[in-house]
Amino acid sequence: MYMRYAEKILNKLSSLRLQNKIFFTYSLVFLLMFVVIFGIASFLIDRTFSKQLGEDVITLRSIISRLYAQFVDTVRIEVKAKGEDQDVRSAVQRAERGGGRVFPAANLDVFECGNTEGILVLSKRIDEPRIGSKDTDVAQAKEDTAFKEGKGTIRERIIETDEEPQLVVEVTQWLDWGFVTGGKSLQKWLVGAMLSQPEEHPIFLVKGKEEQEEWLPLNKAAYLTPTLKTEWEQQMQTNEAEGKPIADLAVTLKGLQQSDATEASDEVLRTSIFTVVRADILSTPFSDTDQLPFVELIIAYSHENRIQWQSQMRVILLLSIGGGAVLVYCSSYLVSRRITRPIAQLQQGVNEIGAGNLTYQIAVQSKGEVGTLADGFNQMALALKQSLEEHKAAERIAVWQDVARQLAHEVKNPLFPIRLSVENLQAAKDQPEIFEKIFDECTETIIEEVDRIRGLIDEFHQYARLPAPARHPVNLNDVVHAVLKLYMELSQAQNIKVEKHLSPLPLLSLDQEQMERAVGNLVKNAIEAMPDGGTLTLGTFSAPFEKDRNISLEVKDTGHGMSEETQQNLFAADYTTKSYGTGLGMAIVRRIITVHGGEITVESEENVGTKIRITFNESSYLTESPPALMLPETEPTTDV
Repeated sequence: MYMRYAEKILNKLSSLRLQNKIFFTYSLVFLLMFVVIFGIASFLIDRTFSKQLGEDVITLRSIISRLYAQFVDTVRIEVKAKGEDQDVRSAVQRAERGGGRVFPAANLDVFECGNTEGILVLSKRIDEPRIGSKDTDVAQAKEDTAFKEGKGTIRERIIETDEEPQLVVEVTQWLDWGFVTGGKSLQKWLVGAMLSQPEEHPIFLVKGKEEQEEWLPLNKAAYLTPTLKTEWEQQMQTNEAEGKPIADLAVTLKGLQQSDATEASDEVLRTSIFTVVRADILSTPFSDTDQLPFVELIIAYSHENRIQWQSQMRVILLLSIGGGAVLVYCSSYLVSRRITRPIAQLQQGVNEIGAGNLTYQIAVQSKGEVGTLADGFNQMALALKQSLEEHKAAERIAVWQDVARQLAHEVKNPLFPIRLSVENLQAAKDQPEIFEKIFDECTETIIEEVDRIRGLIDEFHQYARLPAPARHPVNLNDVVHAVLKLYMELSQAQNIKVEKHLSPLPLLSLDQEQMERAVGNLVKNAIEAMPDGGTLTLGTFSAPFEKDRNISLEVKDTGHGMSEETQQNLFAADYTTKSYGTGLGMAIVRRIITVHGGEITVESEENVGTKIRITFNESSYLTESPPALMLPETEPTTDV
């Protein structure tokens, strides 16, 4: 199936004009170049994006890690400063004596103080339930130098009136009078820290929650992609089921609302692709890895830039294609025209030579192979013309030699009875009784043989001087009626049954007199082939043939038929099977049919009959100006 389809395409391409083939070749080359360029550009963009993705993630991790270390160090410094503040120490002493247990630390989200025994006596929270209780971890670690320097870790703490605990980066500082613990919300700090990062990449804070994880949005892009976690989990399950990698998944989100930067009220729907990367960047030298909860960052790296690059590239490539197509068309048109013009001239020359115009010369100014070919073609045409003229001259000489030989042979036969009759009259001129007796017989013989010579000369003259057809609209059925009317008495005299099968025909451009003569010769031969009677059938047909119609006339008899030798020599000018005649009848018939642009075929079988068909193709002559036909040249004759 595919082979046939490919073969049809190749056949159609091979039938194209040379100029179209050149244009198709140029277009195909340009298309291949475009595909290669587009593929290379897409590969480079994907490669650049993948490389940039890795670099951006590493950079973002490094920035956040550095900022986190600075943040923990700032908390440590602030907690140490609070521990050394006299107001804090005084507040702790008042709390131990039963005074107020709340201390407002403005810069810290978590603030707690305890005595030297590790008992919590002061807190920033009014409803802190651990007031008066001993902090075992702090009490046991008061000799730890890390606490003395400011031990830092991440814990879940309830801040102010929040219903759920938040992740807090807290630092415990052990002093001579007791301990102080201060901390700040990790989520609040990350939200502030992410303000300086690119807004197109959603960033989430991950914290564990009852063996599950919760993604807390940290920037505006994260708030605009609330379904990212769900889509990421579904894609991860799919990859696990198919055995594909689950790290750095690419997640597609459809129907996202994106606010315009200039007009916040305008929102458009878009489809975005994100590569989700998990980053553990919150470990610092102050973190307690044993007590560190499940805390990570989710960085959803947006493909928006890559998509925009590809869109811009497509637009540029499409514009390039349009400009390239115009350039290809113009260049291919100019090149193909330059190449095909001399070839078209060569083709025109071939057509002219084929039509018989051997004097036609190709005016090709091109150099190189085409110019050489044109010069060779012109020389070939001149040589062909000269050769044809020599051949025609030799053929005419041969034809007229045959005609002269045939004419001499035919004239020689009646000369003998003429001479014998004259000699008899001369011998009997002195014998009146004999002269009167043979005079009428001899003169009748002389007149008969002279008429025979005149008929021979007239027949040869008609063959040599057959005039060009005087074309008029003619219906072949009218030709059949006229011929049968002429030979009706002869056919009835020989007991021949005449049948007509005539179909409706279009008018043809013919010479009716010459056609009646040709058909009359065929009818006469058919009647002579049935001396004992028979059936003569004349029919006309109009049958479809490819795109045109064939109009045919048939003459059929049931006579003695023809041998193979007779059929092969039927149209020869000097061939006859009759004891009388010149054999020019069928030669004249074929010449008349050929001059009118038709064809004549013969089917015959001995003792069965003969069928002769004349066929015309309407596309050749059913026009107001029928095509010119090449007529055989004849030598001028003189009356005898």
